[in-house]
Order: sequence, then C-alpha cells, then structure tokens
Amino acid sequence: MWQKSDTYTVETHPFETFIPAAATHLIIGTFPTHQQNFTFNFYYSGENNNFWKIIEEVFNHKFKHSDGDAAVEERKKFLTNKRVGITDMIIKCYRRNNKSTDENLFPIILQDVFSIIDNHKEITTLVLTSRTEVFGALGLLKTYFLQRNLEFGNLERRSDKVMTGNFKRENRIIDVVVPYSPSYRLTKNGKTTNEELVKMYKSCLVQ
Repeated sequence: MWQKSDTYTVETHPFETFIPAAATHLIIGTFPTHQQNFTFNFYYSGENNNFWKIIEEVFNHKFKHSDGDAAVEERKKFLTNKRVGITDMIIKCYRRNNKSTDENLFPIILQDVFSIIDNHKEITTLVLTSRTEVFGALGLLKTYFLQRNLEFGNLERRSDKVMTGNFKRENRIIDVVVPYSPSYRLTKNGKTTNEELVKMYKSCLVQ
C-alpha cells in the first residue's frame, strides 16, 4: 500500500541480456537486487539468491569462482555450452523504499521479449523464475502481452508444481515454464525445499 513517506528511485538494469547464438532456452527474471549485494556483475549474484547453487545441482557442475569477473566469464561460458540465455523482464523501474522484492519494483520499460525471440530462432522455451501475478516475471510477461493488445492465455499446473503454457509467435510455438523462484525466502518460509527446486529447474532446462 502506498504511504506518504515512501521514496522512489529510478534504476536502469545493470546487465545486458546474455543469449548464446545457439540458445534454445531463455531464463527470464524480474530485476536485480541492490548493487551492494552483488558478488559479481551478472544475473542472480545476490548473496542470498540460490539460483546458481540450484543450477550446479541441475547440471551436476561445480563453479570454480564465486566473485569478480572470473565468476561472470565462467557462467557465460557455462550458459553458452548449455545453450541457455538469460535476461530480466524489467529494463528500467522505480524502486520503492530501497527494497528488492518484486512488489517494490514498478516497471517503466519492459524487456522486448518478442524481439529477442525473433532474433534468436532456436529459442523454444522461456523459463520464468517468479510467478507472482502483476509483479513477478510471469505477471510482467502478461503485462507485456497486454501492452500489445494480446492475451497471454492460461497456464496449467503440473504435478511437480511447475506451471506450463505456450504461445505462438509467427510460425513458432514458444513453450513457457514457470518453476518456483530461487529466492531464499521461499525455502526459509517453508514454501519449498532446495530438493524440490532442483527437480523443478531440471525439468525446465534439461531435455
């Protein structure tokens, strides 16, 4: 709820979209945490984000570097080898009260998802890392569709709790899969477990 004492700062996404030439999957989040929380200048580098730990288990891989430029280059090489791209839905936003949760980020400019798909013909699957309506990656993708007078359509919930759907872009069918967020808050409050997250992301990223 809006409060008179709320403060808002305008922020631009600090990272460029990273998509290898042969990418088949595109991971889409919302917006990074505060820069002071970064351990390296790339996606999901917040100290309390479990994303890369989950990825290690999904692909049975151990990253050698956990900070600095070496960590960035190592992850880019890994994503290239796995044919996975990565980006966020928000390009520019208002951040409320200096908070990092999705509900405190108000988009000004959204990522042009269609342009990415059109320019990378081998992408078949979008993996959204948060499902909150309106504020999460899924809600923002729906907003992106509405801005273009398009309806996103309904998603189904599989037995493993991953939400799934698809949409048509020109002559291509693009699958959309939405596991739970890798944010530590979900495991901390008991909504999910690390084991469940690994299974979800494995089903979304490993053919």
